[in-house]
Amino acid sequence: MITFGSLFSGIGGIDLGLERAGMVCKWQVEIDPYANKVLEKHWPNVKRYKDVRDVGADNLAAVDLICGGFPCQPFSVAGKRGGATDSRNLWPEMRRVIVELRPTWALCENVPGIIGTYLDAVLDDLEALGYEPWPFTMSAAALGALHIRERVFVVAY
Repeated sequence: MITFGSLFSGIGGIDLGLERAGMVCKWQVEIDPYANKVLEKHWPNVKRYKDVRDVGADNLAAVDLICGGFPCQPFSVAGKRGGATDSRNLWPEMRRVIVELRPTWALCENVPGIIGTYLDAVLDDLEALGYEPWPFTMSAAALGALHIRERVFVVAY
């Protein structure tokens, strides 16, 4: 059984997909109160934490995979695209949790605007930690949805 922990869980979209693939969620980290209500409804027995800045090896269970869609506002074409200088860039926190827990796998998700602004930094960080990252782009339409909604994923082993 492959276990995972979820950072920036939102309402659990990635978590649901991983569970449908046969994995088991051990913990979720989400700061938004509404999203937490949704998570509590669908994952009542999963340990939940509010802020990624307050978690790490001291309070998170070890898992095989850490997933997360870290905030997109620093990279989105709808914003100022501040990247590393934007205070909402929480990739460094996701990186820190990966460093502390050392899972076998990491799965990251973000908007296409990360390409050319910050994706290289994410890939470089993962490689420096000894992971082999594979970035790819996928649209919701490619999976049958009636909208495009492209996303960048990085699978790292």
